[in-house]
Amino acid sequence: MKKIKRYAGYINLKPINGVLYPSSIQNTLMKNYVTDILKGKFYLSPTEVLQALNPITLNTLMSNEVKIDGIVMLSTFCLPLENKTRKIIYKRALKSKKELHFILDEIIFNKIEMIENIENYLIFRNEFFTKTKNKTTHFEKNLLKFSKVSFV
Repeated sequence: MKKIKRYAGYINLKPINGVLYPSSIQNTLMKNYVTDILKGKFYLSPTEVLQALNPITLNTLMSNEVKIDGIVMLSTFCLPLENKTRKIIYKRALKSKKELHFILDEIIFNKIEMIENIENYLIFRNEFFTKTKNKTTHFEKNLLKFSKVSFV
């Protein structure tokens, strides 16, 4: 008989590419992903403490005392902002043999080669991609004069 893998959800209430997802929606998406796609057992998602300087909840899920096969989160954007902290998370996940599943990004982290892929994806968390632009600059207006592209 095949062993059913166990997954814990991880909720981070920071915006994901400018969008805030309520914890109830995140939990529903993660539960459906684990049960329908991964055919695993889902454990209710703990929420990261917003005021914490370090990802305490994520680090707890990474510990060997927590008997799960992987952690599911909505996006790579739920990872810590600091590169150094993310590297620690990657190392701990590999050491504890826990997969990291990022639903919206359709990424599964389970080997060291995936780090570059995730880090490249995280560039889109940059304000350049998430900030709403209401006006064009003088430079952009001049560019648009010679282009068929326009701002709506």
